[in-house]
Amino acid sequence: MMVRIFYKWVPKAVFSALLAVSGAAYAHVVPDMTAEAEFGTTGEYTLRINVDPRTFLASDPTSLPPVPASWYRDQTPAQVAATHEKTQQYLASALGLLINGKKTPLPACKIQAMDGADNTPLKAETQEVHLLATASGRLPADAATFQVDFAKNANTSLILLHSQAGAAELRPQVVFPGETSRPFQLKMTPAAAAGSAPPMKTGQVYLLVVASVVSIVVFIGWLLLSRYRHHHRAHRRPGDGEM
Repeated sequence: MMVRIFYKWVPKAVFSALLAVSGAAYAHVVPDMTAEAEFGTTGEYTLRINVDPRTFLASDPTSLPPVPASWYRDQTPAQVAATHEKTQQYLASALGLLINGKKTPLPACKIQAMDGADNTPLKAETQEVHLLATASGRLPADAATFQVDFAKNANTSLILLHSQAGAAELRPQVVFPGETSRPFQLKMTPAAAAGSAPPMKTGQVYLLVVASVVSIVVFIGWLLLSRYRHHHRAHRRPGDGEM
């Protein structure tokens, strides 16, 4: 089987090594892609996606062995930028976000290399490299449900885990290519749903305090004046003020 590899993103030495072991194409298993969707109570959200590079390096990811860390370390800055762009393109085509059932494009991701064994930053002893893509955004004010639309050509399955206000969903979802995840119910605070008002500036607070004090002084003055007039009328002798 001929393996289609986007070789311009792969150093020649690594490319040759990958081809050398591709004869046992059916022997390799591509790990599931994992995605963590974290939601706040005021409309913000963050997606963290663990990407195995084989999903976009070959049309059949199982035809490649795990990608060594040297594949990433040996790249020039231009090649690293191209790898990150290729990862973004792959994710944009594979993952669609559904808010209230309406499809929304995946935001631009910040991408970094990590150890494929323990999901920590790349180390000198790292054997297999994965890519961590992080995307952040804000939900619309009327957001009630969140879903992921997983494309048919995603080349792998997806393990999806939600969390909200620090509480993780107990049962992760497994989504296969061509499927849509079940709706996740969003719970935003009333202030977030209505759109919270911007904080007042110091000058605005000062004017509000002054206006309140003036109102109180005027009210007390009016009250004292009313009592004085009532008292004066009650003690006025008959004929006072008459000619």
